[in-house]
This record gives sequence, C-alpha cells and structure tokens, in this order.
Amino acid sequence: MSASDFLQQHVAAVAAADLDAVLALYADDAALVSFEWAAEGAEAVRQRFTDFFDFHGEIEGVEVVYQQTTGDSAFAMYAVTGERGTFRIVNAFVLDGDACTRHFSNEVGAELDRDEVEADA
Repeated sequence: MSASDFLQQHVAAVAAADLDAVLALYADDAALVSFEWAAEGAEAVRQRFTDFFDFHGEIEGVEVVYQQTTGDSAFAMYAVTGERGTFRIVNAFVLDGDACTRHFSNEVGAELDRDEVEADA
C-alpha cells in the first residue's frame, strides 16, 4: 500500500472511530510515540487508540490539514473534531509494506469547548 493510501485508510478508520480498522493498519510490533507517552506492541497500541476514542467521544470528523508522503512514510496534520472540541494532531508514520511500524504523534493545538474543560477541572 502506498503512503497516500495508508493515510486515506487511517483517516477513514479514525473518523469512523473503528478501532478494529485502525488496528488492522499497524504491525503487531508497532510503536506509537508522543512527547507524553510511548506504546509498543499490539495490546499497547490497542489501549492508546481506545483511550484516544474515549477521550474524544463521538468523532464528528477528521480533516487532513497538511500531508506529505514518500515511498514508506507519511507526515500529516489531522484536525479531529469530537465531543471535546477540535484538536490538531501532527502524525508521522513509517510503513513496512501495508503496515505502520512506527507512529509519532502529538497534539499541537486544540479548540476546546469551555463547558467540557470546566467540567473536567
């Protein structure tokens, strides 16, 4: 699968909050890395995406704001809109064939619903 095809499938799976479809895009030994956490292996990746979907609640949409791809990698900024507001998330993916082996991700900005923030405080 091309890096561009991977991004299309990843965005569609995240937008649908389809955990199984997201996980199908990752190698069993994949690693996800952020400034605040790291996860390695199928169960850890499953837990990170479970937490992601729990945090955002119902996903209203995912927009690719920017993207750049090469043969085996993709770099993209997603604007993820869910129950907590819109979050901009930078993602870098390294692919091996049809599977992501490394995913670097970090939030770079959010437009939070004030009531949600106050409710969480």
